[in-house]
Amino acid sequence: MCLTCHRAHHADHGTCNSCHGGNDRTTRKQVAHDNLVAGRLARHHIRNSPAVARGSKLIETLACRRCHTSGKTGNRLSGDLDRVSAHRHPLALEESILHPAENMPDFRLNRENAADIVNAIMAKRAAAGTTDLPLVLRFRKKEGAGSTIFARKCGACHRALTSRHGPQGEGDIGPNLSGLLSRFYPATFENDRPWNVERLQKWLHNPRLVRPHAMMKPVPVKNSEFKELLEVLGRD
Repeated sequence: MCLTCHRAHHADHGTCNSCHGGNDRTTRKQVAHDNLVAGRLARHHIRNSPAVARGSKLIETLACRRCHTSGKTGNRLSGDLDRVSAHRHPLALEESILHPAENMPDFRLNRENAADIVNAIMAKRAAAGTTDLPLVLRFRKKEGAGSTIFARKCGACHRALTSRHGPQGEGDIGPNLSGLLSRFYPATFENDRPWNVERLQKWLHNPRLVRPHAMMKPVPVKNSEFKELLEVLGRD
């Protein structure tokens, strides 16, 4: 009964509620629009959707996979977006991007950008064929979390999700360092190269030898402390 009020569009892609949800068996607006998926969040159903292309580029630029799995690819420091998107309303995904959880970077995206990312997530999930229920992740400070080398030396300016020590740090002045030594972290070292153990050590010794106008000061760390830092970040 959607067509009682609305014109048909993209009819070759399926029924109204296969894209937009809602209830197509009533003319009562409140009932018909229950759990409705807005058009901006349903563009992944359209073949070769520009919204999916834009969202996919944002996923790469923002390095969402440093923490999340999407399209069966990525780190597993936080929720598996293939599983989550199979069972959560697209609007809830959009809101989680616009108003992120405590340990997720706030990219300060506008709603259009967030909608594009949601469309890309939904498209990648469909391609992956994931329908499993999502795992519920609850982050809490591990006892003694404030005593790690990351918390002492880095946590005033940075945050990081870690697989062994949970959320680390409380600062938002510097970049979020989750997944720093993985292939999914942005290539922000000198000359747009990815981070590795040697480059991290060089950076800590004197950031301005790498980037002359860096705001960060040298961070003196002993060999034993650096080894501990690698363990916290998930690299032995």
